[in-house]
Amino acid sequence: MEAFPWARRPAPSRTVQLPKDAPLYVLSDVHLGDGTRSDAFVGKDRDLLDLLEKVRAEGAHLIIAGDIIDFSQAGSFTRVLRAHGDVLRQLSSMAGEGGVTYIWGNHDYDMALYRDLLRWEVCSAVEIGDDILLVHGHQLDPYIANNLRESGVATTVHHQIERFLGTWIRLPLEDFYTLAGRLVWWFAWHWTSMARVFYNALASLGFPRKGEEYEAYLRYWIQAQIGNPMDLWPQVKRHLEQGRHRVLVCGHSHMPGKVEMLPGRWFINTGSWTFRSTQYVYWDGEDFEVRDWVRGLVIEAELYQPLIRERVQGITFDQWWRHEYRGWLRFRSAERRRRGLDSRPWYLQDSEQTAEDPPGGQGAGP
Repeated sequence: MEAFPWARRPAPSRTVQLPKDAPLYVLSDVHLGDGTRSDAFVGKDRDLLDLLEKVRAEGAHLIIAGDIIDFSQAGSFTRVLRAHGDVLRQLSSMAGEGGVTYIWGNHDYDMALYRDLLRWEVCSAVEIGDDILLVHGHQLDPYIANNLRESGVATTVHHQIERFLGTWIRLPLEDFYTLAGRLVWWFAWHWTSMARVFYNALASLGFPRKGEEYEAYLRYWIQAQIGNPMDLWPQVKRHLEQGRHRVLVCGHSHMPGKVEMLPGRWFINTGSWTFRSTQYVYWDGEDFEVRDWVRGLVIEAELYQPLIRERVQGITFDQWWRHEYRGWLRFRSAERRRRGLDSRPWYLQDSEQTAEDPPGGQGAGP
């Protein structure tokens, strides 16, 4: 299966207008897979069906802001339908009543499938009134926005490796502290050291661009580790500063929250339905609320405090590695979490390190 066939047949570039005075529910990044161990949705069908039944009972409109199906993991719609048929049938039934608008995301392959089979209204953005914009969020991603096809191929390879190994290789490392994940970080560091020798040699010959692109790529991925997944924060802030929208709603980074970025200008992130997450957004006609369905929590800006307080700006892969790596595939924050200690990295603590737990050196190794 070729990744992102709509790279040749463009997905719809259209904005749907919805009124402000009607209640809305917003989901994104559900990532329904094939029901195997590598399906990041991890079988929460009953929970999602309960939420959909609530939406339907209230007569509210549902917006799905992208990445409903994880084709990179499942490989085909048939496998997804077999694993999560009840959810898809419920969504198709709601759509038949005019109740579902779908904003396509970077994991979405076939717009005709959504439009013709599931009967969703497919678009690239939704506006509520004149000053609220909803998008998937990959448009604000400094890497994926310009590399949809390449990122799709890379994601497919990554998911197939997870399927083969039967384990997760995800970020942040502290939450997915698997042997495979630790090995990936160890190889990444040593690969980076060798790559820099090559790119420095190119720069000395008058070709610095490739090295600069590689360093930018490293900065992009370390952001996901240190609390700014997909590096959305600077782009969201710029959009709210320069654009006409008072509120920007998106998913993509899987980090839920409601943040006042500027006075009177808000960023709403819908979170995801991967792993233990069951987040969604509710619009009551006047204000947004980010909620977790299973835990019954209202989510504010808790996860965004390090970004608001500018505690993660400027941190490089090298700095993170030198502080976190302790040798023999052990990483400081994850090891401290295992021991029930404060596992926050040094840039989120008042002091850089504790006396009992010095950072590992870059030369250590298994």
